[in-house]
Amino acid sequence: MSLGADRSYKMKLRDVENAFKYRRIPYPKRSVELIALLAISCTFFLFMHTNKLNSRLKEMEVKLQPSEFSALGLTSNHVSGHDAGKHDDINTLHGTYQYLKSTGQLASLSSERLNNTRHARLEVVFFNRGAKVGSEALMQLTETMAPLNNMTVVTKGPIDINARIRAPRERMLQAVWVADLEPGTIYIEHCNWLDFHRYQLPKPIYINMVRDPVERMISWFYYIRSGYRNAIIHNRFPNTTLKSEKWFKKSYNQCVRSGDPECQYVPESIKDAVGDYKRQSLFYCGNNRKCLPFDSPHAIQLAKRNVERDYAVVGSWEDTNITLAVLEAYIPRFFRGARQVFELHSNSIRNRNRNNRKPRVDPDVREMVRRNFTNEYEFYYFCKQRLYKQYLALQLEDNLR
Repeated sequence: MSLGADRSYKMKLRDVENAFKYRRIPYPKRSVELIALLAISCTFFLFMHTNKLNSRLKEMEVKLQPSEFSALGLTSNHVSGHDAGKHDDINTLHGTYQYLKSTGQLASLSSERLNNTRHARLEVVFFNRGAKVGSEALMQLTETMAPLNNMTVVTKGPIDINARIRAPRERMLQAVWVADLEPGTIYIEHCNWLDFHRYQLPKPIYINMVRDPVERMISWFYYIRSGYRNAIIHNRFPNTTLKSEKWFKKSYNQCVRSGDPECQYVPESIKDAVGDYKRQSLFYCGNNRKCLPFDSPHAIQLAKRNVERDYAVVGSWEDTNITLAVLEAYIPRFFRGARQVFELHSNSIRNRNRNNRKPRVDPDVREMVRRNFTNEYEFYYFCKQRLYKQYLALQLEDNLR
């Protein structure tokens, strides 16, 4: 083949290749529509699963909070409290001290860093008191201290309801009302944690109290059977049907052992057979419906986060001297001289709203109830450990003498 013929052959071959390379293959119209529909379906499928995965990751992010949301950086297994009473128990002041010392954290404790009062933008204390934690006693203490520290105690808010959670409009109304209080005011009421940042309002000084979860339930059980409380309710609501004599005489031991719905605390339950305020963490978790399931790990983590970020002090009458010392040091504007005032008026403070009828509850009954409060105990011990850290940060080793 001559050179010219070879070149002509190569050019023809290239033209054939280009024809196949760039040719447009017609597809039936229905095929094109089918391909487009498949593409849209795949995109929607991926979107839904990505969105679901994102939601699951957010849930895991809350459940697997970093150690800063555990008061001592421990897991719940370390804070179970079943060995309470031992000298080195992590849920005691001494146990907390020993743990912090052994891990090298004791020297780095800073009362300034542990004090959320510095983040407040209102000179107002927001005490959203929990039920049966001794909040009446702290109310009595603040009322006694009021003239000494030039402060005002307010115990009635803008909304007269007793719901477990409040509607968005009710929350906003309460938050605006609190933000408008005069400086130097302590606002005390049974209600849940409020998110002032949501309404672009200045944050107050949050405080509250905690109590052993089972002791709270025993106290509540006999409190609602007290003649004093029932007389108040009957005067306020005269048409209320009175309970039977059998109900008034019911014992907590009998109630738990017999499987009475009043004393059955079912984890993850939302609807209660009887209103009993068993969710101590609800006062700290807030008004989100995710806070309602009882003993829910998710709700407990939300409550921990709010305490760690917002609350200046969460005390306990089980540690009276420690609580009063921390209140004095971390919120001096309102609690200066708290220990001295308490010592002078301890009888009237301790006896306010005290329930004297509290029969003995058997140890096995306490243990039966305790098994259903696993996560509530985790929250309770978290608050206690945080209180001990705040106390130890003030003077360190001197506080143990």
